[in-house]
Amino acid sequence: MSGLTRDVAVVGIGYSPIGRDTGLDPRALTLAACHAAIADAGLTATDVDGIVEYQFGQGDAPSATATQRMLGIPDLHMYNDLMGTAPSGLGGAMDAAMAVASGVCETVLVYRCITRRAGHTGALRPAATEAPGPAQFHLPYGYGGGIILAMAMRKQRRVAELGGSYEDYGQIALNARRWAARNERAVLRQPLTMDDYLAARPVADPLLVLDCDYPVDGACAVIVTTRERAADLPHRPVLVDALAYGTGAEPDWLYGADFLFGGTRPCAQRLWSRASVGPGDVDVAQLYDGFTHITISWIEALGLCGIGEFHDWVGDGTRIGPGGDQPLNTHGGQLAEGRLHGLAFLAEAVAQLRGDCGDRQVPAADVAVVANAHGPQSGAMVLIGA
Repeated sequence: MSGLTRDVAVVGIGYSPIGRDTGLDPRALTLAACHAAIADAGLTATDVDGIVEYQFGQGDAPSATATQRMLGIPDLHMYNDLMGTAPSGLGGAMDAAMAVASGVCETVLVYRCITRRAGHTGALRPAATEAPGPAQFHLPYGYGGGIILAMAMRKQRRVAELGGSYEDYGQIALNARRWAARNERAVLRQPLTMDDYLAARPVADPLLVLDCDYPVDGACAVIVTTRERAADLPHRPVLVDALAYGTGAEPDWLYGADFLFGGTRPCAQRLWSRASVGPGDVDVAQLYDGFTHITISWIEALGLCGIGEFHDWVGDGTRIGPGGDQPLNTHGGQLAEGRLHGLAFLAEAVAQLRGDCGDRQVPAADVAVVANAHGPQSGAMVLIGA
């Protein structure tokens, strides 16, 4: 029995087509992923009584009630449109798990749809000519245009304060391609060398383009329900053993008290305090890689290695790759499968614990940890195979 009121399971996963520029409307991408997840769970749309989605804003994805209409669901017991400050796509699944655990609803559809066309990622937009109010202090550091410059500063500061080298970041990028080569959905499947990584185009020194995830059009969806109902469905149930959020002190992308880790460390501490397993039990880790710095932060925050020990722990990258003792981002992550903004890490963890990953399957995988986002928007789950 987990710490939740009712035990919760993830029972279905689904994807839309994924591509650099599919030309598909967000509604079509969303419906493709949702239909796939519902079918994978062995359910029909009318079995769904809750919907949660995460979006950046208008044009990014259809709302929960719009998707309800498109799927022909007569009524929802629970619905939510998360925007902006949740721990990326995983935030929707965490919301769903709590709703099911509380008894508010029985079966929740969760999705994240994202397109390059919407202009929130992988696109250039004109900036304001003046920066009024607090923005005059934020914009010079990239706050208004995303977190590119903030991540560049984190990369530089981490090496200065905790040691290691920029090649450590390259190990995350190289690992993504090793796993992506085994994933037919992945957009970038060509292998990388460390020389390729170090020679990549700088985005904001020392951040390289290969430190950044790869913008695509696509959607991912999952189905969350009770353990009891999961027992009657086609796949091995994957249970939510624990979940936790974190913001850190003075939460802010630029001015938080812990610039390198943000909310990842308190989130991880809460997660393991609630779980029935510990860091040493993790068979597979699916950790957000919107930027390579985020992945390294989560590895240390979760206790897979000590703070500042990543350089020695990762070595030549073998341990996090196929056949290694700590497989990481086995679908290629957002660096290689494509930026689906977080929910795909959960879907991959579920597929691994079900034993459905074919050539990239981690043998005897029973425990997975999934984490999303960084800074003031951190969230994580521990999953176990029933």
